[in-house]
Amino acid sequence: MKQIFNSRLLKLFIVLIVGGAIFFVLGLLDFIDSNKTPIDYNTMTEDQVQKGAIVEGDIYYNYGPFEQIDTKENGRTTGTSYRYVIPVGEEGYVGIDISNKDTISEMDKQTDETFDMIDGKRDNTETVVHFKGKIQKMTKEDYGYFVDFMKSGGFTDEEIEKYGSEYYIQIRLFGQGKYIMIVGAILFIIGIIILVVTLNKGRGPKPAPMAPQNPEQYGQSLQDPSQYAQGQMQDPSQYAQQQNPEDTLKRSFNDNFNQF
Repeated sequence: MKQIFNSRLLKLFIVLIVGGAIFFVLGLLDFIDSNKTPIDYNTMTEDQVQKGAIVEGDIYYNYGPFEQIDTKENGRTTGTSYRYVIPVGEEGYVGIDISNKDTISEMDKQTDETFDMIDGKRDNTETVVHFKGKIQKMTKEDYGYFVDFMKSGGFTDEEIEKYGSEYYIQIRLFGQGKYIMIVGAILFIIGIIILVVTLNKGRGPKPAPMAPQNPEQYGQSLQDPSQYAQGQMQDPSQYAQQQNPEDTLKRSFNDNFNQF
């Protein structure tokens, strides 16, 4: 049993079971979120900004990015997302995390249009950005960047506490949950199969024990020539001849013939 639990197959089983469970749970959560009726961003109130809520709508104004987040792998940047400040409700502000390059370009263009409108250079913005996402809570560090950004815009600490928010909207691609669940289930099943195969190998037939090599365990050796000399055992060749009826008949016939 110890050899089984130290085998590579069992280690692979653990990876597949854990990985399959994680994929299945993530897929299930996404499936649940995908089937929720999203809150309309354009009509939502500040009180509806709660962690886990699904939000969908169109952005008409934004005040620029307050944070840049780089995703790194082995010391190399593999992706970058920006968190912008957008209005919510009547007087509130929240963040929104965007990683798609095309959407980032649209948001940057909209930022310029927003400030041109504030400066009186235009009547309204032209760029509209549609989104769907899930509300998450900022970390302390993230909220610190948010506060610094709001202060640079002329907000006081009291105004930030009143109108600002520690939450942001994370844009998500919904509808992939069922596929992620299928992948998780397949990994889990493969893991179970590997476990069954590994355990069956550990319960396989064992080789029969070898016959003892010491003839003394059976008493005096049957191959000892002294046994034939002492008359303790009959020569196997003689025994075979005695047991052959044909040879016995021939000897009897020869004996009778020689009498004549």
